[in-house]
Amino acid sequence: MKNLIRFLPLILLIALLSSCEKFLEDELLSETSADFLYSTPEGLENAVVGLYNLNRSYIERGAGNNDHRALIIQAKSDLTAGRAGEVALYARLGWGRDLTTGGLGGYSHYWRNYYRVIDRSNAIINAAENVEFPAGEEDRKNQILAEARAMRANSYFILYRLFNNIFITTESTTPENVFELPQDKSSPEEIFNLINSDLDFAIENLDWTTEDFGRWTQAAARHVRSKTAMWQEDWQEAIIQSETVINNENYSLVPNTRDVFAEDLNHSETLFAIQIEDGVIGGGTRNQIHFSVMANYFEIPGIVRSSENGGRGAALLIPNNYLVDLLAEDPGDTRDDNTYMISAYIYNDPATLPEGVEIGDTVMVYTRDSDNPNIYNQYYKTMNPGVLKFQQRDAEPNEAGTFKNIMVYRLAETYLISAEAHMRMGQTEMALERINAIRARAGAAPYTEINQENLLEERARELFFEGQRWYTLKRMGVLVEYIRDHAANDNLVNFARDRIEPHHVNWVIPPAELDLLGPGYPQNDGY
Repeated sequence: MKNLIRFLPLILLIALLSSCEKFLEDELLSETSADFLYSTPEGLENAVVGLYNLNRSYIERGAGNNDHRALIIQAKSDLTAGRAGEVALYARLGWGRDLTTGGLGGYSHYWRNYYRVIDRSNAIINAAENVEFPAGEEDRKNQILAEARAMRANSYFILYRLFNNIFITTESTTPENVFELPQDKSSPEEIFNLINSDLDFAIENLDWTTEDFGRWTQAAARHVRSKTAMWQEDWQEAIIQSETVINNENYSLVPNTRDVFAEDLNHSETLFAIQIEDGVIGGGTRNQIHFSVMANYFEIPGIVRSSENGGRGAALLIPNNYLVDLLAEDPGDTRDDNTYMISAYIYNDPATLPEGVEIGDTVMVYTRDSDNPNIYNQYYKTMNPGVLKFQQRDAEPNEAGTFKNIMVYRLAETYLISAEAHMRMGQTEMALERINAIRARAGAAPYTEINQENLLEERARELFFEGQRWYTLKRMGVLVEYIRDHAANDNLVNFARDRIEPHHVNWVIPPAELDLLGPGYPQNDGY
């Protein structure tokens, strides 16, 4: 017994090691492994599908309270007022304007998300060169490479426009290179050379359309290529790319603005959309983007939440008066007629209907121009126009989280890119033709002249809250000016007007990200 007790620790150790050896034995419980993904044609195709899931992750539920991180780029434009919640802190430049004001986790969310997409794109691109495809399947290989390179180009383009001081790499992360830290930013020339090369390859190897809605196509790649050309002031290239898409038989403007954001967005105007679907593996999760940009009219007696009134909202990030007034300038403009924006709410609840009004009457309880802050604050909360571009129209109206495909790029912007590029080249007639096609679809009177100001106004009316505005103002060099002139409302949280500084045209790189780079990696100027 004494000998057994003496050797018990040794016996237990041997038994533990024996059991650990069995426990640590590799047993593939799924047919999908890293070796499969990067060593077979089928695996590479699955890996490409995974890129779309990664690309979507910045809007997934849980990305900040009320999914506010998905709306940071919209919040920081000149078309919004941050009324409440975390997203409002970005709109007011309360968060994210320096290293001490908080909100840097939201910026890290973008930095990490797109570098993850890039890293996995690199893995696919590099692996594809060593994977043997069956004879005659070169097109299959090029399709894989084209989608991965389009995704990489798009991610770098987003990161450059947001953070400026970014690094590019075409190598995927491995155990051998994981500690090889970037020591310096890449130059704009290096960045655009890679982006444009990737997009040119995608254009050459992608079909104009796809049976799998939501995947990259030649049209989407050409659209992004026209955008990169605009950033390089290559107006002729922008015209070539945008006009090629506009003139392709597969794409056209949807005739009615009411239908542009209807259902799953699978129509002739959509160039690239992020897919979200309920009840399927890989379909994504609910988000509260629509909830954040829709008024909380439910607090007014005589109204219950309904799809016709826009569903459920909290009015956290609202269209500001500058945008609302732009849309109201032309009485025929349909974009604020319950299509892109809902401008008025109607009584629909007999049980709580106030005296003097009837079911179907327009709610007119508060006014934004009142001298009484209690009145105008209630207006912005319960009656301010709401954005309908993210509304799931068949959703339960009391549900805050919804499923809705998200528009990323569409043909209307291609028209406006073409209009601007022609304008920059002095080709006024063609510039007017392109911008007036957008106005005609909306029922607005045609322009008789075009300049940067009315081009920006039309981009505001057509593309508001689609995440393009901040980039455009930055590219044109007027971001600070427009924030100072238009952001928020005169009587509502207009702090951004005073807080904006010239260096805010680049987002601060969060210290958490700089700590993972080389010791001398440069922060953006001003921070």
